[in-house]
Amino acid sequence: MPRTRSRAKTEEKFLNAVLELVAQDGCCALGVNAVAHKAGADKVLIYRYFGNLQGLLLRAAESRQWLPSLDELLNSLRLEADLPAAEIIHPLARVLTHHIRADKATHQILRWRKAEANPLTEHFSEQWKQIWQKISEHLSTDLDYDARENWKRLTELTALIIEAELCDERLDSGCIDHIANGIVTGRVTQEATTSEYLIEDQLPTNLL
Repeated sequence: MPRTRSRAKTEEKFLNAVLELVAQDGCCALGVNAVAHKAGADKVLIYRYFGNLQGLLLRAAESRQWLPSLDELLNSLRLEADLPAAEIIHPLARVLTHHIRADKATHQILRWRKAEANPLTEHFSEQWKQIWQKISEHLSTDLDYDARENWKRLTELTALIIEAELCDERLDSGCIDHIANGIVTGRVTQEATTSEYLIEDQLPTNLL
């Protein structure tokens, strides 16, 4: 029992070390030696307990929920499709942006997810994709095909703009309102579509 308890504590030290390194310096700081030094434990134990560094990163990725669930968002916001789309999407963007900024490790993983492929960034990317899909599906329930596609387009574009902002890229988010206004009538105007293309042209290539 004491040995089992000791292993659990050491594993926790390694997991905490991973998150602390990411929060401080991003994914480029991750390495067996750096993690072991941060944890104050022998690096051999990383291989013994996790197989290798990738195994440790996978465990760290699975150890927490990086983004709020749809239920949590629903509890904090009125995400109902009968509201004007702009009154839904802007508060939603603020909540998600605040959530990510509030946790340094999460913020760094988002910033690194297109530049560094590892279990942390891959796990976050999957959660990021899923939460926007769920939001779009929730808001477009019982709507016609065009409205569902408009909500899908709007949420995808909002996700890109949030990510750009969190990566310190300054973008004109006016196209969100154009597309949101199009959803009210069940269609996206030519002006809105053109604005969408313009905003995508502004996006840094690592976000596309």
